[in-house]
Amino acid sequence: MDTDKNKTASQQVAIESLLLVDDNPINLQILYKTLEPTGHRLHVAKDGETALAIAREVKPFLILLDIMMPGMDGYEVCQALKKDPETAHIAVIFLSALEDSAAKVKGFAVGGVDYISKPFQADEVVARVSNHIKIHRLETELARRNSELESENLQILNAVSEGIIGLDKDGRVLLMNPAATAITGWAAADCFGELLSTIE
Repeated sequence: MDTDKNKTASQQVAIESLLLVDDNPINLQILYKTLEPTGHRLHVAKDGETALAIAREVKPFLILLDIMMPGMDGYEVCQALKKDPETAHIAVIFLSALEDSAAKVKGFAVGGVDYISKPFQADEVVARVSNHIKIHRLETELARRNSELESENLQILNAVSEGIIGLDKDGRVLLMNPAATAITGWAAADCFGELLSTIE
């Protein structure tokens, strides 16, 4: 029984919210049916303004975003997402019938992580979505672990009795532990960014 519970819990953790944005109802329906078997929570929007409202409320893990839409196009939606700290982390995959390289380059320039050409293949969409979810999870876990390591290192640094001063490659002070400030009599806040050789 415990094994079944563990499987259920791990499956729940794997479920993510995805936002599908396309002004064409048929394309939106095909995209929905393509991704429905993955088990992710799917949200849909038929225009840019609605997409932004849903993104701010739901905070989807990933957005599949059409470029050519009336009113606010996909580029503008992506730019708005990236400017907002609440939605800047959301990965955006552009969907478009535009084949020229300039359109793809612009998509990456405004913050997209991938580009799928229409008409799309169902297995390609599923594969790319799965890959980006895996990458995003790994990046999130790496950032969390780095934060933990920084916190642990800071605790160790503050606990040692030896004075430690960290410098960058130019000899400017990056950090000082409490022992270093006690030994030198220097205020750490006054030293950060200063050349060690010029501190008196």
